[in-house]
Amino acid sequence: MFLQRILIGRVNPAPHNPRKDLQPGDPEHQKLRRNVDEFGLVEGKPR
Repeated sequence: MFLQRILIGRVNPAPHNPRKDLQPGDPEHQKLRRNVDEFGLVEGKPR
């Protein structure tokens, strides 16, 4: 396995990535924030 450290600014998201660029004030951002405040974060089990 080859690991290489690069600056985070050099990482480009894949165009097919479904994640949205939510900003504070966006309705979906506010909804997500309320859910995290109410339910907390859920972390998956390590593989």
